[in-house]
Amino acid sequence: MLPLAMNGERCAAFLAVCCSLFVATPRCEAQNLVPNPSFEQIDSCPPAPLYFGFQESSTPLHWERRLDTPDYFNACNGSNDTVPGVPRNAFSYQFAQDGNAYAGMFSYLIDDLREMIGTELLEPLVVGQTYYGSFWVNAAYGGPQQTGSVCNNIGMLLRTSAFSWVHYPQTLPLPNNAQVCSQQVISDTAGWTLVSGSFVADSAYRYLVIGNHFDNVHTTVQVLGPGNPDKAYVFVDGVCLSENPDGCPMWNSIVEGSSQHIAMGPNPADQGLRIGWGAMQVRRLLVVNALGQLLVDQNVVGKSRLNLATMGWPNGTYNLLIEGKDWKQTRKFAVMH
Repeated sequence: MLPLAMNGERCAAFLAVCCSLFVATPRCEAQNLVPNPSFEQIDSCPPAPLYFGFQESSTPLHWERRLDTPDYFNACNGSNDTVPGVPRNAFSYQFAQDGNAYAGMFSYLIDDLREMIGTELLEPLVVGQTYYGSFWVNAAYGGPQQTGSVCNNIGMLLRTSAFSWVHYPQTLPLPNNAQVCSQQVISDTAGWTLVSGSFVADSAYRYLVIGNHFDNVHTTVQVLGPGNPDKAYVFVDGVCLSENPDGCPMWNSIVEGSSQHIAMGPNPADQGLRIGWGAMQVRRLLVVNALGQLLVDQNVVGKSRLNLATMGWPNGTYNLLIEGKDWKQTRKFAVMH
């Protein structure tokens, strides 16, 4: 893993592109000031389509929509194109970074429109204290909702008061700053990207808001592929804020099972796809198509590579899931004849 360090005038962050499993330095019982950081806790599994829009009684505990209509995804209610579930939903096919749930939001829209989520911290920050924050982001792509772009600036903004959720059209001006954010465009649609950074609290902040807090002029957008180029959408998981440098996963975490150690090709595949993982202890390999149908489920204990025959498979995008004893990672590949 090669960490990318970036320091800007309005946002300082460290970005690391990783698989879903990481091993951080010992935590020393450091407190995460973010309640329900992985969005797992809910009163009950809400019936579809109530996940969409963070509607009342259909949100993860302690979290609220702060701007427009962000979404909540959980594996408890199934997984298909119409149910906002995990791993398959209207925006992508993506497993959670931690547990069975994550949040989703539009990070870029025309006219500076955004979606954001927020929560009240377990305790206010102490002025003058250094804090360490991080969260995981996935660039959602490939679902029926045809988002065609990706962007930077996904960030964590701390506030002393909670602003009220506003309806469309958006009336809250974007501040063009955040204590922790990604200055690099997040374009990984297969894995989760870690955004992390530190800052010194200049106020007794009580509230945290996740989203793109920069307007379109200050946001870098890249077209990812077919779809609406005026829309970028992200999944967010594992939000953390701590006064202890070992309290949150940071860019210098040790990555196990990194996608760098998996060789896969040719991509796109025609007659076959060669997959190799060297000395990594892989137990199981699965392939799922864009409709969520399981095509391959193979025990590969003791093996270091596998050749998949893809002749006869329809052209399109496929999801490869590789599992070890206590880790997993996903990759995407295409078949084109």
